[in-house]
Amino acid sequence: MVMRILAIGDFHGKFTEKLKNKIKKEDVDLIVGLGDYADTSKMRNLNFKYWNEIKNKSLIEIIGKKKYKELERKAIKSQFKILKELTLLGKPIIAIYGNADSLDNEMKEFGLKGLEYQCRILNIRLLKTNFKKINNFVLAGFSGYRGASAKGFIKLDKNKNKKIKTLNKKWDNRLKKIFYRLKNYNGVIFIGHDVPYGYFDKINNKQSPLNEKHIGDKYFTKYIKKYQPKLFLCGHMHEYQGMKKLGKTKIVAIGPAYEGKAVIIEIDEKKKIDVRFIK
Repeated sequence: MVMRILAIGDFHGKFTEKLKNKIKKEDVDLIVGLGDYADTSKMRNLNFKYWNEIKNKSLIEIIGKKKYKELERKAIKSQFKILKELTLLGKPIIAIYGNADSLDNEMKEFGLKGLEYQCRILNIRLLKTNFKKINNFVLAGFSGYRGASAKGFIKLDKNKNKKIKTLNKKWDNRLKKIFYRLKNYNGVIFIGHDVPYGYFDKINNKQSPLNEKHIGDKYFTKYIKKYQPKLFLCGHMHEYQGMKKLGKTKIVAIGPAYEGKAVIIEIDEKKKIDVRFIK
């Protein structure tokens, strides 16, 4: 029996009827969300605007808590709307989160509920750093995103550099642990929001301070090389949809849902995987 999975992400608040209708025709067994459900375009534009100031101050300090809370409130509302629309497709959902998604602990100080709460009430299985066995394969989810400062694109003061080193060490350890747990399984499909360094990671956005730079995650590349999962699904980079190989691993950039893009994955009894793009 063939299992069919829809991999979809980078909605940024937009899920068109055209894309929903295409998905309904596919009759998938499982939906996998790769993060960035919320519309955070205003916040992203502010980050670009205050790019030089952000290395010394947070965006909250720059624009004020009241304005920041309102931006988060609107983002959370759009986030919930997308998650709910996914549930209306009537299929089981497994999800990870990306850089645009608002989490419970981040929203607590504003008196708001975040992604974990929304997933619980909508019966969406959220994978942070864990995996789920499904039929004859393993679906591993790794949530989160390392930003420009963590990747070394923003020069920070000494104290902030120490924090970044700690953050990167934790990130490395998280990946090391989950890949080690997966090493004895065949048919591993690994899901991360970001792209690996060197694969679908060159920015093509003149509004971005990092335009034309390669900003993929070097830790992802490191562990893919070492453990060679069968498939590595990623999103984040809106410029790309396609497939490349790193050793035996197929790296699949699913493309942004707000542009009507997604991926269908078919897995047969012999763990043969076929990847097809929705454009």
